[in-house]
Amino acid sequence: MRLFPRSMAGQLICLLLLGLLLAHAIGVAMRPAGDNLHPLGRRFMLDSLASAYRIATLAPDGSEESLLATLRRDNFALAQEPQSRLPLRAMNEEESRLVKDLQQRIGATPEIRARIRINEAQQPGHQGRLELHVSMALPDGNWINTREVTGEKSPWWRPFWFSIPVSTLPVLVIVFIFVRRILRPIKALADAAERVSRGEHVGPLPVTGPREAREVTTAFNIMQERLRRFIEDRTHMLAAISHDFRTPLTSLRLRTELIDDPELRAAMRRSLDDMSVMAEETLRFSRDDSVNEDTQETDLAALLREVVDDQAVLQHRIALQAPASLPYRCRPLAIKRAITNLVDNAVRYGEHVRIDLGRDEQGQIVIALRDDGPGIPPERIADAFEPFVRLDPARNRDNGGTGLGLTTARSCVEAHGGSLTLANHAQGGLTATIVLPA
Repeated sequence: MRLFPRSMAGQLICLLLLGLLLAHAIGVAMRPAGDNLHPLGRRFMLDSLASAYRIATLAPDGSEESLLATLRRDNFALAQEPQSRLPLRAMNEEESRLVKDLQQRIGATPEIRARIRINEAQQPGHQGRLELHVSMALPDGNWINTREVTGEKSPWWRPFWFSIPVSTLPVLVIVFIFVRRILRPIKALADAAERVSRGEHVGPLPVTGPREAREVTTAFNIMQERLRRFIEDRTHMLAAISHDFRTPLTSLRLRTELIDDPELRAAMRRSLDDMSVMAEETLRFSRDDSVNEDTQETDLAALLREVVDDQAVLQHRIALQAPASLPYRCRPLAIKRAITNLVDNAVRYGEHVRIDLGRDEQGQIVIALRDDGPGIPPERIADAFEPFVRLDPARNRDNGGTGLGLTTARSCVEAHGGSLTLANHAQGGLTATIVLPA
């Protein structure tokens, strides 16, 4: 299980969230020690005390009591009396801060005299709560005495718990919206690159997003255009070479007919036939028509059955193990060409051939083709994919082809973003495995 997301958007949001949590943790750590009152309750209490002081000092004579009565509420008792209910004593740090905050809230000059005491409530039903006693001296010598039963003690984590959702959620929503907008061009670029790796044609991408994303998208579009021009130029060049190559071959064929020696004439014909076949195969391989084929939804199981049926006409018996249907988006002619080349090699060297089609644990398409032939020496397996390489020196055009079958098959598979590997089976024979991405 991964705690850190893989996507760039998820990582950016997680980093922002960690930064906000760290900032709140620092704020809680800097909170004055010993504060037992909840910040909101503390502020409301100071506002009530400041209002009571202003009423007692500024209200018209005779109206103070009625105005002070409007401030009384449950758990908050208030009275104007000739003496303080609190004895003069040294206040602790939290009580002293409350006196200073009350002075600033009232703004009286000279400074008022106030006494504050905070202790745990003893009345039944109020256990675990705090009791706040305040006495404020008035200019006429009287005192305002209050007693308030507050909520439970405020633990150190309460401000942290309250401020996180209030400040973090709006920020996360805004960041999520903008991060998705910023990363949309990168996601489109990743999808286009994945399609290109499968050999699909991808048109120019729209250049949007931040500067860095626009630069990457522009570079991708330029690369796509250069690759397209390169492939077109290569195809045109090879077509011209093939056309020019046919003229001297035709001339040599005519000259061969003038040779009197039958054996020499036959040998020359075979050599010219080999040259013609190699030229045509080279042109077809280099042109790679499979790249120009459009991708489409294809039933690979049905495609393999077609290959098996084609081989049955040639008296080649092939066992096929495949599901009833396996849809996959690909270029069917290219895939069929690759499998046909592998089957041709298998039936040439083995009597029994088996093809298995399925998916692996990652959802990738796996096509395994096994024969019971002699296999390939391990040190020569890599050479089997090289163009015009014949692992059996006795092979010729009549019984061994041109040496482009495996090269062409691998090219077709890799054009889909897949892989083709060869391996000798433990019980004999060779296994060719095609893996296509999910």
